[in-house]
Amino acid sequence: MQYLTFRLNSVEYAVDVKIIETVVEISVITAVPTPVEYMRGVMDLRGQVIPVIDLRRKFGLPKADDDRGANIIVLMVANGDKKSLKVGVLVDEVSEVVTFEAKNIEASQTEGVALWERYVQGIVRFEDRMIVIIETDGLFSIREIEALRAA
Repeated sequence: MQYLTFRLNSVEYAVDVKIIETVVEISVITAVPTPVEYMRGVMDLRGQVIPVIDLRRKFGLPKADDDRGANIIVLMVANGDKKSLKVGVLVDEVSEVVTFEAKNIEASQTEGVALWERYVQGIVRFEDRMIVIIETDGLFSIREIEALRAA
């Protein structure tokens, strides 16, 4: 399987390339009123307005000192009834596309670690590094998807 790797707070993460539409450099993000605390605003992507979320905020990480060099990964997220939503995900830096087998994913659950319950599929040892695999199905609840859709 192929995964796009990216960094947040000096930790390397990955997401399945099948759900990624594109990656863009950070550009103008227009703030909009929203109850979703980790939503940065909306952006224009080729004439389509899409919500942009700050993955640092979503994961409870400290705010970045500087957005220069940041990227937005545009991906499709789905809720339980097969509706999907295009969302921009703000990350510190996009690294590369890597390939590894699902059988190489370790530590699928760690007790007592809240992020693991919803967001993490596991960890892969790749070359000389460890990569946290994001579980995109658990990244947003149906309520969150609906709130983002309304933005």
